[in-house]
Amino acid sequence: MNKKRITGFLWAAFISIMIGIVTQTMFSGRLPQSLQSYLWNMGYSLSLGLPLFANGWLFERFACRYIDWIKHPVRSIFRALSMHLVYTTIVIFTVNWFWLIVVRNLDWSAFLASKITYLVQYIIFIIVASIIYAVSFFKSWRNEVQQSEMIKREALSLQYKVLQNQVNPHFLFNSLNVLGSLIDLDISKAKIFTHELSLFYRDLLMFKDRDIISLKEEIEFVKRYIYLQQIRFGEALQVEIIANEKIEGKVIPLSLQALVENAIKHNEISQANPLNIVIAVSDDYELIVENNLQPKTLLEETSKTGLQNLGERYHFLTGKEMVITKNNHYFRVSLPLIQPNEKQ
Repeated sequence: MNKKRITGFLWAAFISIMIGIVTQTMFSGRLPQSLQSYLWNMGYSLSLGLPLFANGWLFERFACRYIDWIKHPVRSIFRALSMHLVYTTIVIFTVNWFWLIVVRNLDWSAFLASKITYLVQYIIFIIVASIIYAVSFFKSWRNEVQQSEMIKREALSLQYKVLQNQVNPHFLFNSLNVLGSLIDLDISKAKIFTHELSLFYRDLLMFKDRDIISLKEEIEFVKRYIYLQQIRFGEALQVEIIANEKIEGKVIPLSLQALVENAIKHNEISQANPLNIVIAVSDDYELIVENNLQPKTLLEETSKTGLQNLGERYHFLTGKEMVITKNNHYFRVSLPLIQPNEKQ
């Protein structure tokens, strides 16, 4: 028996004795008058009190096998009440039989006449049982919530890792093709392109293990991505960044890159039909990416979960929803910025 259980046992014994003295005083109007009365009262109180407190310990083991407050609440209530009723009846009958019939040598009529005493004992047991059930239920509920949150975190973390690793493989393929063309046309420009491409992938590796980064870091990162894409598309791709530098929000790494890539992936880009993308940060702590809508006739194969995963991640961190607005002329995504005072 460890120290915690010994301490609990001693407290249970002390409380049982005190309840016994108070109860006798209330019923008789006076304290026990002799040592024998005190000893009888203590023994009787301990015989009732210790099983009463042991009920919690027994119920924990009973609940592990037969109680599930979350999945089967009605069945669990019925089983808990049945167990408690049987246990309480056995304790009250056994204790009163031993102390009234065996110890005090009273007859059965005196034993059966103590109805008020038994009723009070049942009420006390019911009150204690209600507390035990409430504690058991809230422990189960808390564990369920914690497990749900843990599963949600793990799922979102996995989705986020997928998002981090989802920088389109076609982007690298296209970048290498662009680099090959530049080497033949403009060696100086090819060197700049290679340098920017290396910086882009350096930042990508640096952000890989970070959950959030500053808005400034994300904007600098997406500028490199845009530069590389503009080398490929030329003036057919126009991107304007409007950001209030006083806003010190944080973002999930690759958020802007994912939204810009989404616009490039799903829209026609040509000299005749240039794609115009606007990146803005509002005073209401929203990150906005908007583009004119000119859908491709042949879309690249996609899982269509990138925006959904990104929105779920932001909702989990901020409690706010990602908003997608679309009409015949433009497509807009608004993400809630993670404010500096929000807990991570």
